[in-house]
Amino acid sequence: MLVGYIQAGHVEEAEKLFNAMPEHPVAACNAMMIGFGQRGMVDGAKAVFEEMREKDDGTWSAMIKVYGQNEFLMEALSTFREMLWRGVHPNYPSVISILTVCAALAVLDYGREVHASMLRCSFDMDVFVVSALITMYIKCGNLDKAKRVFHTFEPKDVVMWNSMITGYAQHGLGEEALGIFHDMKLAGMAPDGITYIGALTACSYTGKVKEGREIFNSMAMNSAIRPGAEHYSCMVDLLGRAGLVEEALDLIKNMPVEPDAVIWGALMGACRMHRNAEIAEVAAKQLLELEPGNAGPYVLLSHIYTSTGRWEDASEMRKFISSRNLNKSPGCSWIEYGKRVHLFTSGDVLAHPEHAIILKMLEKLDGLLMESGYSADGSFVLHDIDEEQKAHSLRYHSERQAVAYGLLKIPEGMPIRVMKNLRGLLVTGEDREVNGLVFSLLCTFSMVIFPFGNLFRFGFHDFHRSM
Repeated sequence: MLVGYIQAGHVEEAEKLFNAMPEHPVAACNAMMIGFGQRGMVDGAKAVFEEMREKDDGTWSAMIKVYGQNEFLMEALSTFREMLWRGVHPNYPSVISILTVCAALAVLDYGREVHASMLRCSFDMDVFVVSALITMYIKCGNLDKAKRVFHTFEPKDVVMWNSMITGYAQHGLGEEALGIFHDMKLAGMAPDGITYIGALTACSYTGKVKEGREIFNSMAMNSAIRPGAEHYSCMVDLLGRAGLVEEALDLIKNMPVEPDAVIWGALMGACRMHRNAEIAEVAAKQLLELEPGNAGPYVLLSHIYTSTGRWEDASEMRKFISSRNLNKSPGCSWIEYGKRVHLFTSGDVLAHPEHAIILKMLEKLDGLLMESGYSADGSFVLHDIDEEQKAHSLRYHSERQAVAYGLLKIPEGMPIRVMKNLRGLLVTGEDREVNGLVFSLLCTFSMVIFPFGNLFRFGFHDFHRSM
């Protein structure tokens, strides 16, 4: 009865039944935790977990899953490590759940620990677990390790092929992604909808408009797959990046599916790149109807106005945002060090307990940048504010703070991995001398705003670290 209520979505009835039970066997507790997790009732699941005198591997797996699916990611990691410390062997669900968490946080060290646990438990021969492992390595920026795991496993399923294709594409390695795409077809594996998303993304990042059109048109020849909104979004991004903004708008107007916020967001990003304020206004209007509470497209439109010298329009846009009480999620960056995740928010450097040494490092970087002849590009920073405010916005950007902290803490020769809630950055190098020009690239690149940046969230970019 308890499981039946939970599977039917009647968690309240399940809870009443659970409380009426004279005893709470492990199976009932595990089921109740899963039910609480499905409704986002993390505290309820945690209370059941902590009250249990006996726990099996399903109990630990359920708690990890509850934390993971409700974005309590650090708690999921801590629970998994406690499970191992107590001598409980992980099961398939717990391994897949924790690999997903490691991928979301891009915490490579934790991911390696999970991989080691997989080998000890002989889970490295399961296709679903290995697919999750490949995705984890890709999202943590370790493409070489993902590639080794991919090539050593047979037989491969479509999910594994898709992981490699989308992984290469998201890291800007379009040629490699298309190579895997062609290898997949030669191996006799039929592409699915996700495969085509990866291939089209690869074409977009490499500017292969002709190849992208051919791949998109080939979908019509596959009776099992029809282009969906996500595929049209890729095509809009492909055309927009290539400067074909008008053609991208025509594609949206004539597509057989209803354009969603991601499609209009892709067009908006293209308008920002090519400073097309007229079409950006069209996209922003559509986005207001789809997501009336999201300030992202209007902030971006204001930036476009600013970059083209339309100060009055930018001012009116600020008033519009203020009058509608629109909110934009703040950009934040984080870095893993000492088995902890250190979070940074733009302009709020004092929030970190070691802010004093971070400020000193940022000052040192500023001096080295000036010696290199670097001058910050503030054309897309905020609106018509003075140069001092623009400089402050660039200097204390969340990614700069995270990189500065990494330079202070990460040993020489080790990569600095900085993740952002919009996209990821990977800063690597072998020595400790700053290459000011390359770091300045990081500073200016970090100011690019993607309000609908989930498509770019795990796109890593390599910068030569030199401090």
